[in-house]
Amino acid sequence: MVVLALLIAQPGCRTPQPLETAGTSTPPPELVQQPYLFEIVRHLYRWQLDESEVDRLIASKEMEFWVRRFEPRLDPGDRSVLGEVLLPQLTISVRVKKADYTIEELGALVQSRTFKITQVTRGQVPSQAPKGCRVVRVDTQEMRDYLFRTRKQQDYPDAVMVERMRGAFRAEATREGTLATTAPAGEQVVHLASISPVANECWVFWEAGRKLLYFASDIDLDNPMVWQHEALTARIFDLDQQVVVSHEEAPGSNRFLTRSQVSRALFNCLILGQRVVVPPR
Repeated sequence: MVVLALLIAQPGCRTPQPLETAGTSTPPPELVQQPYLFEIVRHLYRWQLDESEVDRLIASKEMEFWVRRFEPRLDPGDRSVLGEVLLPQLTISVRVKKADYTIEELGALVQSRTFKITQVTRGQVPSQAPKGCRVVRVDTQEMRDYLFRTRKQQDYPDAVMVERMRGAFRAEATREGTLATTAPAGEQVVHLASISPVANECWVFWEAGRKLLYFASDIDLDNPMVWQHEALTARIFDLDQQVVVSHEEAPGSNRFLTRSQVSRALFNCLILGQRVVVPPR
């Protein structure tokens, strides 16, 4: 997909995303811990990796991670920490962030509990570990066993978050001017994809509307501030109008999902997801 696995659009983060401003200091300890790296791979396994890439990993005795810290110039008072996890065997780089700043106009403190993925990029991994990287090697069989063991593990949005997503959807649909034509009366059935512990995003499939809904934030999604102060990206994708085989069909536009992206999202929503009946207001 795109960033963070299927990340079609990122929320407006206060911390600027660095280009190649990698630091030479030691990467944050959390980023080099095996449980965290396994969760990164589990997220990619669900949202990014195809069969050939999984087979390539299985054929290796070890999986290698190159982990580094980024130290861009931040806004005054911004204490956010950024890093990158490179997976050379897959030529995938994963940018991560632990937010820690204050929204001055709201007087609101924004803090993430853990590092969350902000971007996933393919094909931009150098042939050797860049300067400042910590090289971490894990046993491939151990990681494979973990992925198999947790292949059905889920962490669904609770009832409070579902209601918040409902409000965010209505606000976005109203802004787009499509609410009148996409809100059939009566109770609605939606399917919720699991929320990854390393990503602040959630996908939802709305049956009657034939739409995929996408929510993402710089802040943890279970933080009420996300929904109260619009620190949120909310996107609505019409499966009848906004699906293409390739993004080359609509170059320069982020309004479309590819057929592959839709298939992955529907698998996570319908097969691995949770069916929820939402009563009418």
